[in-house]
Amino acid sequence: MMIAVLALATLATSAALAQQVSVKSLLPQMTDLTFLTHRPNPVFTMAQASSYDRRSNPGPNSDPFANGDAGQFIRIEDTAHGKEYVMADLKGPGAVVRLWSANPSGTLRMYFDGEAEPRVKVKLADLLNGKIQPLAPPFGYNASSGCNLYFPFPYAKSLKITADGSEGGNPTSLYYHVGYRTYAAGTTVKTFTADDYTSNKALIAKVGAGLDHPASKTDLKVLGEATLKTGEVLTSNYQPQISSAIRVLQVKIPVLSPAEAKVLPWEDPRQTHNVLRQLSLSIQFDGEACVETPLGDFFGAAPGINPYENVPMTVNADGTLTCRFVMPFEKQATISIRNQGAPVAVKLSAAMRPFPWGPGSYHFHAQWLGEHGSTRPFHEMPFLDVQGEGVFVGTSLNVTSPVPDWWGEGDEKATVDGESFPSTFGTGTEDYYGYAWGSSQLFDEPYHAQTRCDGPGSRGHTSLNRWQIFDPITYTKSLKFTVEMWHWADCIVTFDHAAYWYSKPGGTPPVHIDEALLPPLKIDPIKPIEGAIEGESLVIAQKTGGETEAQDGFWQCSGGKQLWWRDAAPGNKLVIRIPVKEAGTYEVIANFCKAVDYGIHKMRLNGQEIAPIDFFNDGLTWKKETLGTFVLPKGDALLEVECVGANPKAQSRNMFALDYLLLNKKG
Repeated sequence: MMIAVLALATLATSAALAQQVSVKSLLPQMTDLTFLTHRPNPVFTMAQASSYDRRSNPGPNSDPFANGDAGQFIRIEDTAHGKEYVMADLKGPGAVVRLWSANPSGTLRMYFDGEAEPRVKVKLADLLNGKIQPLAPPFGYNASSGCNLYFPFPYAKSLKITADGSEGGNPTSLYYHVGYRTYAAGTTVKTFTADDYTSNKALIAKVGAGLDHPASKTDLKVLGEATLKTGEVLTSNYQPQISSAIRVLQVKIPVLSPAEAKVLPWEDPRQTHNVLRQLSLSIQFDGEACVETPLGDFFGAAPGINPYENVPMTVNADGTLTCRFVMPFEKQATISIRNQGAPVAVKLSAAMRPFPWGPGSYHFHAQWLGEHGSTRPFHEMPFLDVQGEGVFVGTSLNVTSPVPDWWGEGDEKATVDGESFPSTFGTGTEDYYGYAWGSSQLFDEPYHAQTRCDGPGSRGHTSLNRWQIFDPITYTKSLKFTVEMWHWADCIVTFDHAAYWYSKPGGTPPVHIDEALLPPLKIDPIKPIEGAIEGESLVIAQKTGGETEAQDGFWQCSGGKQLWWRDAAPGNKLVIRIPVKEAGTYEVIANFCKAVDYGIHKMRLNGQEIAPIDFFNDGLTWKKETLGTFVLPKGDALLEVECVGANPKAQSRNMFALDYLLLNKKG
């Protein structure tokens, strides 16, 4: 007990000596990677309020994998503004540093330090989509359907955040995260005011520029360069006269051209994705093992070179891999790259700087863990489980799924210093990575990226990263970070992930890896229906309005594509040539797409009328329709499609899509 009291007193004294926490003091931390290299001053803990399913709470009927992660709040209050749904009720001193939602709506209110009226009142969608100055990109933005805001909102005593049903909002379906710091008692915090926008205008602009264009040091020195054969190691041992830090670490490897890669099997060790796995990166600082990962995974490039740039990492198309995490050490740094595959040329470079090593300094760490197996039963996947003191700063993830079903319902959970329930409990894997709805759209933002998503749906390889630079999770005794394995399909799947953290010397070392290979999962193209005439392959003979294209990305379609006609007006026609190899009598069957924005269309095949079809459906689906029996000569038959309007329930885009046709010969 005496030790605990002494520790708290030390923390409080440290906080008292630290500078005042304010918007002005917090903004530079958004781009200052050196801030992560030592015990923060003033000290804080990091946690997250979210809409996670409360059925996961402790109790006799607890379901840790409950998935109703929307519309969950602390309480509902009847106020002068109507019903307000409390997202977070935080006790200070502290600061909110991150907000996220998949479907922001209604009005958000922030009540600081017990005020009766909100100091911030704004449309939640505008706030999280970067429509409010000065919180426009790169602070607030939409990333692949995920709505994000990284900006400090400090409070001296308390902060209550609510949402409501105004402006068309529907709190009962709201997904949200609120990431917040809580400082040690006695920390002086200057509560946020609207004046912070104007008084810090120049600083906000400077930080925004740093988020958009992270700078790498130009004084890179080549530490080693060699063509490594199987089993060979390139090692650089650095022992400066004074304590130092790696400010930039860079590795360059050769990259196959698309033409070269196309002729080699997926499993060939010369393929770039295999080179990135067969090269492993190990780093020791002051004699301690600190980094153990495959080279590609360390740089967020597990399934090949997929270029991106954010604050700590850059991957270039030419095979240049750059890390800007600051890596301090007191006496010695040893960097090794081992090759377990085909011979490959490797160039290792770094920028070093003196660093004031002290009692509160941390070593940088990274480790790789892979999981290849069944999605059933649901279970927790360990990303990191460490003892000691330090700070967790992010993950990279590569998912390899053989089916298009969504793999990412699993919630992230961070359990700090042995707490009885995770202080960070998420709402879905893609939500943790800052996007939403399992979107396949690629993005790279300052703190997170989706650099690859094969599709269709969630099939194939997906590559993600998220860096917790402004919302790092601090710990003084232990940290356990897990993500639920929660896949819609019962199948064999691969989750490969790297975790990144800083730790005081003597903490848990990374898990050692001997060799790691991407599983030889071949992502075969979606097969067409046997005998089908693919809609996207047909020649358009005439079009009097609207736009057409071959639309892909649908695993439900034959061959993954369909012919798509959109935004036609009533009376517009689309005439398509249908190849008939042999004259005869045919039953003609078509597979059509139906959805909320599809129209009513009538058709004629070689002049023979076909009854109008309403293609509206409350949801996306495909349905086969028998168009009738037709006598068709050899050559091209003409299928005429005419827009006649739309269902009253439909969104008015009058769409039409043909997946394929089957000509079943009757005589």
